Amino acid sequence: MASGMDIDQMVDDLMRAERMPQDKYVQEQTFKSWQMDAYRELNTMVSAFEQSIFDRLLAPGSFLSRTGTSSDSSLASVTSSSGTGSSQYTLSEVNQLARAAITYSTERISDGDEAFDSSQPLGEVAGLNWEDGTVQTELLRGDGEKESFDFAEETTMNDEHPVIVKVDGVSHTVIRDGDLEGLEKGEVFLDTGNQTLTFAEPVANSARIEVKYVDDDDGRFMYAGAKTFGEAGEELRHQGFITEEDSLQNVLNEFNDSAIGINAFYDSHSDQVSVSRTETGIYNSNGGDEIIFDDGFFTDFLNLQNLDEDHVNYIDQGAQNASFTINGLDTERRSNTFTLDHLTITLHDEFDQHVTVSSSVDTDAIVENITEFVDEYNALLTEVHEKLGERRNRDYPPLTDEQRREMTEHEIELWEEQAQSGLLSQDRQLGNFMGQMRVNLYETINVEGSDIEHLNDLGITTSDDYLERGRLEIDEGKLRSTVEEDPEGAFNFFSQTGAERGIARNLRGTVNGMEEAISREAGGSNGRHQNHQFALGREMNRLDDRIENFDRRLEQAENRYWRQFTAMEQAMSQANSQSEMLYNFMFGNGNQMM
Repeated sequence: MASGMDIDQMVDDLMRAERMPQDKYVQEQTFKSWQMDAYRELNTMVSAFEQSIFDRLLAPGSFLSRTGTSSDSSLASVTSSSGTGSSQYTLSEVNQLARAAITYSTERISDGDEAFDSSQPLGEVAGLNWEDGTVQTELLRGDGEKESFDFAEETTMNDEHPVIVKVDGVSHTVIRDGDLEGLEKGEVFLDTGNQTLTFAEPVANSARIEVKYVDDDDGRFMYAGAKTFGEAGEELRHQGFITEEDSLQNVLNEFNDSAIGINAFYDSHSDQVSVSRTETGIYNSNGGDEIIFDDGFFTDFLNLQNLDEDHVNYIDQGAQNASFTINGLDTERRSNTFTLDHLTITLHDEFDQHVTVSSSVDTDAIVENITEFVDEYNALLTEVHEKLGERRNRDYPPLTDEQRREMTEHEIELWEEQAQSGLLSQDRQLGNFMGQMRVNLYETINVEGSDIEHLNDLGITTSDDYLERGRLEIDEGKLRSTVEEDPEGAFNFFSQTGAERGIARNLRGTVNGMEEAISREAGGSNGRHQNHQFALGREMNRLDDRIENFDRRLEQAENRYWRQFTAMEQAMSQANSQSEMLYNFMFGNGNQMM
């Protein structure tokens, strides 16, 4: 350099001075980023507290939780669901337990001693009563308006064979003879001459009507059908055609998956099929079999028999209701597990002694819920007031990148601990919400039929230490006795609706408002995830714009300094050159100025 000066260092020093206003913007942006994180962290705590209010104080199970006890749980066990009032019953005699209907093949289903392969295609099994014809399927759709449907013109239905009609998988009884008069729900009239189906009422819009029938094409099939009974004694029916490709396991699976509620399986050891109801008890109001098989595959091949005088090997299906005496009343249930009031009782054995079952308030669960709610409120109270009371240490602004490069990791950690103090200092809005929460908790609530009007009636009071800013304290003995005496009143005190809402509902409304306000300030929840959607985000965007504009000005300033120093160096170089020429002219080649 002609000047002999360190131009690079001089430009760096000048730019450091130029950059100082921008450093302020970056530090301000960093601080606001810390603020945003602090608000969001607090809002996570607020949101968890709001959910806790609902789970512990507003859900009926929180206060109406009950526990069931039995004097002999090996004979009769009990569980208790949520509800009010205590219950007690005495089971004095259980004559019989409920039992599901069960039947099985009266003899082996295969010829000879060879094991039968239930996965083998039935077309390969000898001795089955196949019928001639090919099974066809036609699909129709309901429109919510019409009862009658026409088959396609090419449909060629063999009148001598069954027709199976299902609407959304539910079998309908096909009526072929007579007329449409008296057609009932679950029945469908088939007019093969006119190729029409007519239901008792319009078929629901988009309902899938599946019609399976047999035509005269080459092929072989078998028919299988069975029925059981529903809760009101109504028939539950399932039917199917069996083709040569089907296996026994396929057929049994189809009926197991149907709505008739049976479980059928093949036992290779005995070479027999067992069929049972999935529900215990008696559903056939006529007193006959609970599981009835249509003639054909089940009766002819699987040797499953119905109640009929001709069947000398008929197997009693053995369905029965539970029969017992409770509080002096002789009664029955289809299941060994039944509900009385809020008690679910399960009978395990027959007996003729007294077994007492009862329910009572689950005091431990209620006290635990209220105690944990108070603990979470106190934790939130402490957290917020610590944040509000923490002073910002302005002697420790956020570090710039250049400052970080000159410090150790430990020094950076200590510095930022001070720099991040007071992020939420004196936030008036947060202070107002905490004040409103205290107002909510001190409200008087008139609960009909209960003496509980204040938190104090439940043994919950405010700390006498004013520095704790309204911290709640619990007298567990008083809380427990009040809850045992009046659980419904305690529940309503917290949760009742109407003109005078419970304190938990009012408190939850305040907490929701606090959560929304923090979200408007710092985003991160309630659908605010982009900077332009919340206040701090918009401020950070504005700082981004300022920093970007300042970067352009810095670039212009740096270019200007380089031009100036370059011009200076050029001028000094030119001056030096001229001076050297003059010197050479005057003193060069032995010339001397006189």
